[in-house]
Amino acid sequence: MLVRDVRPSEYAAVSRLLGEVYGGESLVHPNYLPALDDTRRRAEDPATDVVVAVDEGRLVGTATLTLPGTRWTEDPPREAMLRMLAVAPDARRGGVGTALVEECAARARLAGETTFALTTTDSMVDAHRRYQRLGFVRVPERDWVTDSGEHLRAYVRSLPPAPVIREARPEEYAAAGQVTLAAYRQDGLLAGTDDYAETLLDTKRRAVEAALLVAVDEAGTETEAPVLGTVTYCPPGSPYQELSGPGEGEFRMLAVAPAARGRGIGALLVRAMLRQARADGHHAVVLSTTTVGHRSHRLYERLGFGRVPDRDWQPVPGVTLLAYRREI
Repeated sequence: MLVRDVRPSEYAAVSRLLGEVYGGESLVHPNYLPALDDTRRRAEDPATDVVVAVDEGRLVGTATLTLPGTRWTEDPPREAMLRMLAVAPDARRGGVGTALVEECAARARLAGETTFALTTTDSMVDAHRRYQRLGFVRVPERDWVTDSGEHLRAYVRSLPPAPVIREARPEEYAAAGQVTLAAYRQDGLLAGTDDYAETLLDTKRRAVEAALLVAVDEAGTETEAPVLGTVTYCPPGSPYQELSGPGEGEFRMLAVAPAARGRGIGALLVRAMLRQARADGHHAVVLSTTTVGHRSHRLYERLGFGRVPDRDWQPVPGVTLLAYRREI
């Protein structure tokens, strides 16, 4: 199963699924059903993400993330909100709903939000249990009644502050190189030789010939903010492209400082790459990784990347790089 942004060709299917779940199971007042049908407007709102869960080509679930500043966020717009979560009846109890919620939570965190809220009707008993299991807390004082007379329960979940992810500044190039080298050594990715170390340290060239991004701590607008992680995005025409073809984005040299691991920084950097590739009009993202990078393999697979063995390759004799790809 892959959770990704909805595509225009899927707008009608999303609206149909929402109508079948919310209308067919009488979960909301009929007055709310027209809003469920407006998938295109939600998807095209820059402060709103409509995501879908796809299993073997079939759309089995959807959810909408709204950020403050959009008409889809309930008033007053305090924080990011989860809205319009729906899972096909025959796909339930398979983790689809949880995957959709966690995808929206991760995107909210990447956007700098520290709270994630939702409202749900009293009739959605199964959803209440899921939300509580996923860390949402009931906030009865924020319950409200719609114009149609429905009582809505409020839930809020706290999100850990995320580092700021942006293009590296010249004064950060050296630190980004040291983080990359330290991460590769920690994970045993230099294969007993330092021949590749100079390439990892040459961040200035990556910043000029590709796009060097860094993750810096919460006060990341300051020059002295420590570099916690880094990644290189390879736009079309960049000499750093290795694997990507037409319509594919690519990134390289993903690294998180050993002392900063366990905070989800690697996942946030990968998500930033997915977002950038989608903004550039790509339909997929590819990458290469060594055969011994088991930690990174698990990260990529958890974020929806799949192996593409027929695109594995050898940059030098005796070194095999594994190819991964994800649709966006």
